[in-house]
Amino acid sequence: MRLFLCEKPSQAKDIAKVLGANRRGDGCWLGPGVTVTWCIGHLLETAPPDAYDTRYKRWVLGDLPIVPERWKMLVKPKTASQFKAVKRLLLEASELVIATDADREGEMIARELVEHCRYRGPIQRLWLSALDDASIRKALAALKPGAETFSLYHSALGRSRADWLIGMNMSRLFTLLGRQSGYQGVLPVGRVQTPTLRLVVDRDRSIADFMPVPYWAIEVALQAGDVPFTAQWRAAEDRCDDQG
Repeated sequence: MRLFLCEKPSQAKDIAKVLGANRRGDGCWLGPGVTVTWCIGHLLETAPPDAYDTRYKRWVLGDLPIVPERWKMLVKPKTASQFKAVKRLLLEASELVIATDADREGEMIARELVEHCRYRGPIQRLWLSALDDASIRKALAALKPGAETFSLYHSALGRSRADWLIGMNMSRLFTLLGRQSGYQGVLPVGRVQTPTLRLVVDRDRSIADFMPVPYWAIEVALQAGDVPFTAQWRAAEDRCDDQG
């Protein structure tokens, strides 16, 4: 059975229609010799620290940094039923076509399932940026070898693990240091959210610290032929302050 693995139900429905897979199955669309299934975003998530050692349930400075030797993935509870369906289909498939979004996150959504479910059959990649019938047919006629996009998975995996290492370790560190200084809340730190927050804070501070100063412009009413206009005199740069 040839299995197409999509990123979302709507994407699977569009591809299934072109493939002639019109019969609804358990978490999939069925057709002659072909099955189309879908994820709902990431069906797996990186395990929290206490999945590696129960002592990590308590936040202790002496345990930091937490760096897993072997990374664990857990099934997301909210979408466990769809994971079960995808896993069953991967075990039954003789060939897999990854049809998730054409980017590194889409690659990771599919590849982490391939790894977790231990699928070892041949893999091809459907590289698709639009979901109209013509675009789908064109992409189906030009399937890529799975190895061609495998590096995108490593790229997304590196980003995901960097997020985990920074978030889990730095959030615990700053929260514990905050408690030593009398702050009792949680201080979350993130690879993206923290520098973004810094940009917002810096902008807020610059607005709060802004000091208005008087500004004068010298304007003169002129006329060229029968056309009147207003011109503004511009002083030489060495005569102006940093605001011009």
